[in-house]
Amino acid sequence: MITPIYASEEHKQIIETYILMCTEFSKEVSTKAKYNNYLDVLDTILEYHNNYGTGVKENNWYDWLMIIPINLSVATNGFFAGLETRSNSPTLRAYKTVLDEMVHDVTDKIDALEQIND
Repeated sequence: MITPIYASEEHKQIIETYILMCTEFSKEVSTKAKYNNYLDVLDTILEYHNNYGTGVKENNWYDWLMIIPINLSVATNGFFAGLETRSNSPTLRAYKTVLDEMVHDVTDKIDALEQIND
């Protein structure tokens, strides 16, 4: 996994916790091959985040902070949709609910961060 660029230690903790939850849930419900594909998508998201972050002074700082939570939320929900069967539907729906609540919490915490890259 590509190491993300963080705005602060607090930002790092928020994002790492969210990534961990998404990856653990995804690993639990998929095959190794499908999980590796999921990790490839995660790397694409992190690469985009890092490249956007290199010009954070010119770009919108808040947009940069939100790249990982927004894109990882969409990617994970899409991944779950592709995996859903009758037998795993209750588990996936529960995970979707937990991750939906978590992404709202993540965005609230990111909203509270103060810009330090002036």
